[in-house]
Amino acid sequence: MKKVVLFSFFFGFLSVGFFSCEPKNEAVVTTPPNILNETTFTKLLVDYALAESAANLNIKNVSLLRLDTTYAFAPLKENNISRSKYDSTLMFYSKHTVLYKKIYENVLAELSEIKTARDTLKMDSIHKKQISHTH
Repeated sequence: MKKVVLFSFFFGFLSVGFFSCEPKNEAVVTTPPNILNETTFTKLLVDYALAESAANLNIKNVSLLRLDTTYAFAPLKENNISRSKYDSTLMFYSKHTVLYKKIYENVLAELSEIKTARDTLKMDSIHKKQISHTH
């Protein structure tokens, strides 16, 4: 399951560079109702990236045979999105690469914000420990 999700995630990203079926003016493209909008798709892709990262880091230090059960991330289920809607969304955006590129830029920006917030908390914690040791 995880390999399928990872493949879908990276297939979508790679398709941005390989498919050029988009119209000349992406601003006139209307997202159909059966397709995830930019905000929802961005959130879903961020959730997939975070889930995959946690499993790859194996933060709970479990055996490789237990990764899928220990890290039972289900971004589609957690966001109440069907697999078919996700697949349709991937196909739609792979044909509209300008829009897809914008979504991936949003994903990268959001992941960067999460990392910055985490690093700030980490530095604040270290700073507080240093202060408490000097008093």
